[in-house]
Amino acid sequence: MTITRVTAIEQGSVEHPTDSRGGLGRYSALMLGVTAGCLPLYLVRWKYGPISTTLLEVLVVVTIAFYLLGRRQEGTLRFNRTPYDVPILLLLLAGASAVFVPPDRWHALGLYRAYFIEPIAIFYVAVDLLRRPGQVREVLLGLGIGSSIFAALNVAAFFASFAHGTFVLGSPPTALYTSAPEVAMYLEPPFALAAGFVMFADQRKDRLLAVAWMVFLVPALTLTLSRGAYLAIAVLALVAIATSRARLPLAAAVVVVVVVLLQVPLVKKRLAGQFELGDTNTTIRGRLSIFTDTFTMLRDHPIFGDGLGGYHYLFRGTNLVIYPHDMWLTFWVEVGLLGMVAFAVIFFGLLYRGWRAFPKASGFYHAVLWGVLGSLVLWGVHGLVDSPYWKNDMSVEFWILAALELVAIRAISQRTSATSAAVPPPGSGPANNLI
Repeated sequence: MTITRVTAIEQGSVEHPTDSRGGLGRYSALMLGVTAGCLPLYLVRWKYGPISTTLLEVLVVVTIAFYLLGRRQEGTLRFNRTPYDVPILLLLLAGASAVFVPPDRWHALGLYRAYFIEPIAIFYVAVDLLRRPGQVREVLLGLGIGSSIFAALNVAAFFASFAHGTFVLGSPPTALYTSAPEVAMYLEPPFALAAGFVMFADQRKDRLLAVAWMVFLVPALTLTLSRGAYLAIAVLALVAIATSRARLPLAAAVVVVVVVLLQVPLVKKRLAGQFELGDTNTTIRGRLSIFTDTFTMLRDHPIFGDGLGGYHYLFRGTNLVIYPHDMWLTFWVEVGLLGMVAFAVIFFGLLYRGWRAFPKASGFYHAVLWGVLGSLVLWGVHGLVDSPYWKNDMSVEFWILAALELVAIRAISQRTSATSAAVPPPGSGPANNLI
């Protein structure tokens, strides 16, 4: 077996001779799409003796196994170097250290495996596997089908709660997850990806599929009644207006949608009273109270935090909070300062490199890149008041998004290089005879 080190993945200057993806390599690409579509299935859990696992984890491991067997079948194994290898290594080291901090180290080890080891492995698998638009479409199709089914179930659960008289405004119903904000955070990246294809797809079929995807996602996101999601989508709408080729029509449509939503009684009630103290953690004052108490707790162990699964806080002495409702505070308390900084380098690096490449994008990857960047914007804003990433589904979702960005940038760079090579400079050859 030969081992090939592929460097400069961002430039995409190296192709592999076996990119036809036959045999087991083909199955690994299909399994990646299945895994993307089955992210909520981490709820299906069982144990082998003391070891707990989930159906999502099994799918992740099967995907990785097919990938490695496919590479062995082809006689090659390559490590794709990315711009994020160093911060990823530091994040893994911080996570490994965080296993030894909390009292329940066995539980912490499970979180480390589910939130870091397996999702990052999927990231490197996806970066290698996804070499053509058709392969990226398979992953997006899997995510689209899975998130659409999930969205439909949540819409059904919402109306069923009304029919049975069990609806509670402060705790909107969900089909599978324990809280509506969890539903919103999982559905936000699919929403951004669908929006990207609605605005920038170069094929009518892709745009129609994206519109159908939005038909499921928009009602489900709206009915979560998540203020964090509403704020994040409002910011994404501004980004869409700034980057769209039809700014005025899109701006007008956004204004109409906002006005209509603000007339919906449930939405109006949900948005009212945000600065009241209340007795739960759902108001702005409640969030600020959690943040303040978390900073106070961090004074005792500012370097290593509380360790994975070590943060437990009784809000007002009654409501148990396992994360401090802020993405960056959560990274700090879970994996310490090193982990928080390493993830920040990855997160903002993705935003920086993505927006830098965006003006050069066109066609299929134009839509993909906008969707990934939109997803990061949504999580960045929503992460100010909640903890995206910190669930089995969202950790895998994040690293799939990161891989999609690198794949898109690679394809954009290849196209730019090919175009530059095909057009010689003035006066350099017979191509000027065509003028």
